[in-house]
Amino acid sequence: MSALSPRHIWTYRALFVVLALALITLKLLPLNLDAGGLPGPDLLLLLAFAWMVRQPAVVPLGALLIVFLLADFLFQRPPGLWTLLVILACESLRRRRLTMTEFPFLVEWGAVAAAVMGMVLLNRLVLWILLVDLDPLGLTLVQGIVTIMTYPIVVAVSKFVFGLRKLGPTELEAL
Repeated sequence: MSALSPRHIWTYRALFVVLALALITLKLLPLNLDAGGLPGPDLLLLLAFAWMVRQPAVVPLGALLIVFLLADFLFQRPPGLWTLLVILACESLRRRRLTMTEFPFLVEWGAVAAAVMGMVLLNRLVLWILLVDLDPLGLTLVQGIVTIMTYPIVVAVSKFVFGLRKLGPTELEAL
């Protein structure tokens, strides 16, 4: 089976939506998984970024919009703000994917880290301008850092459990 066959793409698209809904459900459950007061990583965001960089065809814009808008409503965030930031960051990563395939993983991790911190700070700035009550800045930055540090684990699980490999430059040009 070719890496870009329609069956492959639709299977991974369905898997992405199922995993995203499972992560949303897991976050809504009252499991008390606090790790000593540290905020947990945003696994839904990391899933979107890892899959976008690995194989951009399996993460369509419509799925991102629906999943993250649903998450905004269920997590009681301002509807659409985080979704807009996710879509802008994912499309930025999608545009840079050709250059990231030629470089080692650290370059990819750095691009994702810049996207996450940019999103966190821009989200906080917009909420501050709109006079919304905010968590302490340190807590917000720690969550961004924890999210960035968890990215290699999400990539490893995507690669070794789900078989989502990074496409080469020739395969990406075919898209």
